[in-house]
Amino acid sequence: MRSAVRAMLAIAMSVALSSCLFEAFGFVHDQPLAGPYRLVAVDTREDMTVCRSLEGGNCSGDGLPDRTVFAAGANDRYLVIARHPSVFSEPLNKAVTEYYVVERSPDEADPASRPDVFGPFDQAEFDARVRELSLPEFTIVFDDLR
Repeated sequence: MRSAVRAMLAIAMSVALSSCLFEAFGFVHDQPLAGPYRLVAVDTREDMTVCRSLEGGNCSGDGLPDRTVFAAGANDRYLVIARHPSVFSEPLNKAVTEYYVVERSPDEADPASRPDVFGPFDQAEFDARVRELSLPEFTIVFDDLR
């Protein structure tokens, strides 16, 4: 009986310690972008992605561009995102660049809503969207990921 109690106590302490360690270290990068949107990287900077903040500190991708985001910008109507698409465990290929436009909405902080994401666009398509929609400039650029 005593050994069972000790084993359960050890398991509970391990779970609590693991939980504290994850909370203590968090993301390797976590930076506000606009409204509920953040730029986050979980384990390495090459994991950089855009997500929406949720209650409790969680972050949801909701169809937003995945890794590796290297530039972003925002205004009241749009987010602009540039990334080098990458696959986990493969080297980052900076020769390919994709551009995305996210249309912002009044309910963007509501977890039940989903953002409207347009793209991927190549450079020429994105430049046309910039002119057509008066998109914001890239105000955050990660030179090491560019």
